[in-house]
Amino acid sequence: MEIIEVNDQLYGQNFAQPSHVFNSAAFNALNAYKCEQVYYLIFKDSKVRLGLILGVREGKLISPFSAPFGGFEATSVDVRLQTIDLALEALTAWAKSKNYIGIRIVQPPFIYGSDLLNKFHNCLYRSGFVSQNIELNYQFETAKFTEDYVMKVLWYNARKNYKRSLQAGLEFIPLSAQDGQQAYDIIALNRQQRGFPLRMTWVQVQETMTAVQVDFFLVKKERDDIAAAVVFHVADGIVQVVYWGDLPAYAECKTMNFLSYHLFEYYQKQGIRLIDIGPSTENSIPNHGLCEFKESIGCSIGIKTEFYKDLN
Repeated sequence: MEIIEVNDQLYGQNFAQPSHVFNSAAFNALNAYKCEQVYYLIFKDSKVRLGLILGVREGKLISPFSAPFGGFEATSVDVRLQTIDLALEALTAWAKSKNYIGIRIVQPPFIYGSDLLNKFHNCLYRSGFVSQNIELNYQFETAKFTEDYVMKVLWYNARKNYKRSLQAGLEFIPLSAQDGQQAYDIIALNRQQRGFPLRMTWVQVQETMTAVQVDFFLVKKERDDIAAAVVFHVADGIVQVVYWGDLPAYAECKTMNFLSYHLFEYYQKQGIRLIDIGPSTENSIPNHGLCEFKESIGCSIGIKTEFYKDLN
């Protein structure tokens, strides 16, 4: 198995339809300034089999270097286990030849292609990669959003909270991209008031919109903006809630129950299959309240695994 270092344009030509947007050449080129160097690698024998984009940080090779997950791309879902094994052997030898001290790969949740991802999990494990973190990832299947959603899917407390939100006179508003900063500003205020970090600036969100389709939503109470969501289109039939939140002063309105209901309804009507709401753990430690909220509104649970190989 041969590894060929290419530029982002050639990589993009070979993997024009990646399994998720965070593995696209355009997205990684846009964020290249966030690490010391970016490698676009093609794995080839008789033809191109796999691809991998790695960033360098503190002597380690990292995929992703600026996204929730990354990992390998395959030119075919039927890629053989032996091919992946050979690619990982080649990757280890290549990394050692450049004196890197380790390789970290965060695989996508299995909703992004369970058969292929299971192959990679098995091969990574057998090639000496160790799982450092296993995050609980939550997603909502829009097929659950039927006329019985409130009565049969929502937990009792979530159902009570949603009904309470209907009495608060709230309005759900999809925004145009041009008006997206209204939603971002509510998210920023939410994070500030709750003491949580906000990793992307509005300028960075705008830059991301050149490589990713981004949707924005507001919840209003009369004239006040009180909750918002920022959602990325990340794969065929899958969107990811990158940010959502409400202002603590309006917590009695049960705004998040209202917002989640209308997001699910909106994307079900748009023909979206899955809404990835992201992890509710950090370094494998759960935020119990967040886990229970996501379960209460009908989310199912997957895992997102971080693999690491020490090259010393």
